Amino acid sequence: MIAIQDHEDSAEIILRPNCSASWDQNRRILLAVMAVNTLFGAGFIAIGAWLVLPFMGLELLIMWLLLGRTFRSLQIQQIVSLSPQTLSIDLGHQHHERSWRWPRNTSYILVTVKPHPWDPLHISLSHCGEQVSIGDFLNKDDSQQLLSTLRRHLPVRHYCEDSIIRV
Repeated sequence: MIAIQDHEDSAEIILRPNCSASWDQNRRILLAVMAVNTLFGAGFIAIGAWLVLPFMGLELLIMWLLLGRTFRSLQIQQIVSLSPQTLSIDLGHQHHERSWRWPRNTSYILVTVKPHPWDPLHISLSHCGEQVSIGDFLNKDDSQQLLSTLRRHLPVRHYCEDSIIRV
């Protein structure tokens, strides 16, 4: 997902992965699975097969851990801010984790086109040899939209060999 606030000499671009379900929806899925397991567990207890119950609990625990881990990894956010003098990149999951501040006039975009036509562009921002990859989680259309917005504010200095970018 990409949110752009583009002005004539400045821009703010917020990048987030596409997230299909909120944590509340994930909890509802877990509760539904728990209800089904409780129903089957009662049946197994009724016939005397109580040893199945720990495995049902283990299944719920593993499902909860994996859903939580996946949801936390999808909460990453990258903010690219372009002011007339500076380029700033902020990265974080639940809070601000890393940031870069560079002069805008010496910063540029590095673009690599991947060989398969469905693959998204690999976009990095660079300054004096330091590179920060942005939007690795975006789909092809979003990465092209990101590139077209960045092109209005920063020069593109590198393309992958044997590639043409159409935006």
